[in-house]
Amino acid sequence: MARLNPRTDTIRALFARSGNQCAYPGCSHELINSKNKFVAQICHIRAASLGGERYDAEMTDEERRGYENLLLLCYAHHVETDDTDAYDVDSLVAMKAAHESLFEKDDFKIDEAALHQIVAEMARYWDDIERLNTLEHSHEQLSFRVNVQGTYAEIFESIHASLKGIERLHAGLLKADEALQEQFESMLSRKGIDPSIFEDVPYYENPFQIRNWETHHLGFPNWLQRARIDLAHLELKYLEEYLKTHSKDRQALSRLEELKASFAEMAQHATHID
Repeated sequence: MARLNPRTDTIRALFARSGNQCAYPGCSHELINSKNKFVAQICHIRAASLGGERYDAEMTDEERRGYENLLLLCYAHHVETDDTDAYDVDSLVAMKAAHESLFEKDDFKIDEAALHQIVAEMARYWDDIERLNTLEHSHEQLSFRVNVQGTYAEIFESIHASLKGIERLHAGLLKADEALQEQFESMLSRKGIDPSIFEDVPYYENPFQIRNWETHHLGFPNWLQRARIDLAHLELKYLEEYLKTHSKDRQALSRLEELKASFAEMAQHATHID
């Protein structure tokens, strides 16, 4: 998958805690100059794509372009920090934290014109995605549609709907496996075979009686619960960052409070089925 550009809100949050200065210790190089031009770079702590510095295969594309993985550096120090022996992940994370702590109360406001200049590439990227997903899809009749204009709320709603779809599929599989023993006995009877000849077979050795029992009663429920917890956690983290720059968004504030309560409940009471 192609690298994803940072979101507008993420860039705005980065600048809000930047003091309009390079994050490298002791560097006061401006990020936005007197002509309102962006004269620095948005840098990834862990690389945005395979082959880059400090690439982490375990990260998702969203995590790679997330606030925690980005910092603002002047050109010279961006090149310097490409030295992974001298600048590992921990050192860059510490650099970012130390720099932002200096400007917690400064709240630098980036000019919207400059912001739009910075995110123009991202806009072009999403236009390309829409074109690839519609006009140039390799299998148009069977394609999964990507809503490139979808808000975070719509995307999370789609994920919740997908989880419910998986639950419905599982319910159907469970019902089919539970009926397997009866169907097997019915088939034997139709062929003149007395099903009672299998009565001496212990239930735990009968492949029709406990078909996929652990998968249905342990595997599916535990993985679905894990997915719900991770999804709630992800949404909370997103809202936490989003509201730093959109503190008056009532819908987001309401959703945050709702999620905080439900996630606290999960944290305290969610258990593995064993």
